[in-house]
Amino acid sequence: MRDLQTPENLGQVLDAIPLALVTIDRNGAIRAFGKRAEDMFGYRAEEVIGCNVSLLTAPHIAAEHDHYLAEYARTGVRHVIGATRIEMAQHKSGHQFPVELRVSEIRLDGEVAYQGFLRPINGDELQRGEAKAMLADLAQASRVSAMGALATAIAHELNQPLTNIANYTQGLSNLVSQQDEFAGREEVMRVLETCSDQAVRAGQLLHRLRDFVRGGQPQTGPNAVAGLVRDATALALINGYKRTIHVTYDLPVDLPTVEVDHLQGQQVLFNLVRNALEAIDAEHGGHHELVIAARQVNDFIELSVEDDGPGIAPAIADSLFESFVTTKGGGMGVGLAICKQIVEAYGGSIHAGKSARLGGAAFRFTLPISSESETAGG
Repeated sequence: MRDLQTPENLGQVLDAIPLALVTIDRNGAIRAFGKRAEDMFGYRAEEVIGCNVSLLTAPHIAAEHDHYLAEYARTGVRHVIGATRIEMAQHKSGHQFPVELRVSEIRLDGEVAYQGFLRPINGDELQRGEAKAMLADLAQASRVSAMGALATAIAHELNQPLTNIANYTQGLSNLVSQQDEFAGREEVMRVLETCSDQAVRAGQLLHRLRDFVRGGQPQTGPNAVAGLVRDATALALINGYKRTIHVTYDLPVDLPTVEVDHLQGQQVLFNLVRNALEAIDAEHGGHHELVIAARQVNDFIELSVEDDGPGIAPAIADSLFESFVTTKGGGMGVGLAICKQIVEAYGGSIHAGKSARLGGAAFRFTLPISSESETAGG
């Protein structure tokens, strides 16, 4: 950690470097503001010294800075420091512009402070960045397409042996039932019927997975809420989550059907349930709770997914449904944005908050009741 000693010495350094430099103290207050920063933001140094650095950032990310500083002071875990990233800055006039930002930790007057190196990004660089992002999206689309082909092939190859297992076990169960009484006959029949049921269930799950990944043209129509929930959670619970997570369903049997494409409705629920499961799983150890509920609200059905995990980080709460916002190390940050797009396309809404019943995160979204609706439990 460098020690720049005083703001006076720091000012000489700032003016000698061909970048805009801004220094803040551990509370986010601006302590030094170089000449190039004045040119970039339109403020004179005396106008901003002592102000919070959020003055220079776009409003939708202003709250993140104070949160990151507080978290770093409390935990020592770096979110911004040392990494080069793209941020939206705000000029004195109010217009926003992209900058490349790198933050380093220094000592100022013997105390911890932070120094930001800023460089404006021009249109050509943005276009190159957008092209790079587009290539990444195409690569992801290619992987999804490959997954769809693989899921179809697996479903095709396994369908016949699973059907045979179901048929043979059911046939054997019928033969056993016709035999004279022998010790354990009822138990043998029960086990054989369970084998048959599980083989059928495995085949259905493979077909759901194939259809879910393959997608296709949306086909909007009335869908039973319980059916959407059942299909989505069956896929989301793959990977052994059932061993440590208890799922409770609060789905009234007299709910009207909703107007939505089945796969799109399933995708929204799948994303929300999977996110909840991953948040819970990150807590490590013990058993956890997940509640999936639905209720009628005027002309809509409101569905909710609540968990007892760590909840939603304040730093991303306001931008949760924007593209590329994520707390996952390997996440793309597009799942919730897709959920929002799907829900709003049907005239519904989606929002997140804290679960009153479990204490973790709660996601709620609405879908319109079908005009052809009949109450259905699925």
